[in-house]
Amino acid sequence: MKKTIIFLLLLLPLTVFCSDNDTAKISSDSIKTNKMELGMSFSPDFCFRKLKPAADSKWIADIRDTLEVPKFGYTVGANFTFKVNNKIDLETGVFFSDSGEKTKKYSLVDVPSGQKAIKYSCNFHDYYLNIPVKVNYYFLIHKLNFYLTAGISANIFVYQKTTLITSYGNSDSKTTSKSTPGFSRVNIAVLAGFGIKYPVTNKINLKIEPLYMHSATSIIKAPIKTYFYSLGVNVGICQKF
Repeated sequence: MKKTIIFLLLLLPLTVFCSDNDTAKISSDSIKTNKMELGMSFSPDFCFRKLKPAADSKWIADIRDTLEVPKFGYTVGANFTFKVNNKIDLETGVFFSDSGEKTKKYSLVDVPSGQKAIKYSCNFHDYYLNIPVKVNYYFLIHKLNFYLTAGISANIFVYQKTTLITSYGNSDSKTTSKSTPGFSRVNIAVLAGFGIKYPVTNKINLKIEPLYMHSATSIIKAPIKTYFYSLGVNVGICQKF
């Protein structure tokens, strides 16, 4: 994972100097109107985490792995794109995301035969501000533009909201609490995916981008290192200027 981060960091500045012969032919008017894009996007995300425990904490990680399951979160925000040439874009932005995991339903005590146990489940909402830097490489340019994308993201922890769901019979009750459970203030993630860009007008583009993100650094300094990962589909609209 560290090698991947180093490679991406080396790649980003190099792309600024990478251009093909077509770039030199672009007129000054074209540069002013086509070099930059500003847009907004939303992504439903499939979220979970990977645990790497120290030897004496493995039993705790094993319990968590049997109890915790993936959840659906989301990412929403604004992005800015700079066109290096007709095949390469540099992209950044600011996004708000809901990551985390949830638990299966579980009961804390046994009940007599014939009676229904009170069951509990938790949904952990871990809120972050994500600042990605990506390189988009267009391998097919036509009416539909297809590209590959890869980069890194600095993810700033905001807070965690926990929703406790209590189930008894046919009724559920929910209680929520807010906390900051010792998470690292910033963690680094790598991301990769592909995208499709469709020009709605000369100035407006519609973008669909399946994207995978995985923490490169643990989100918490503890005997059990934790790494978030998510798979989402960014759907957005952007305007050239």
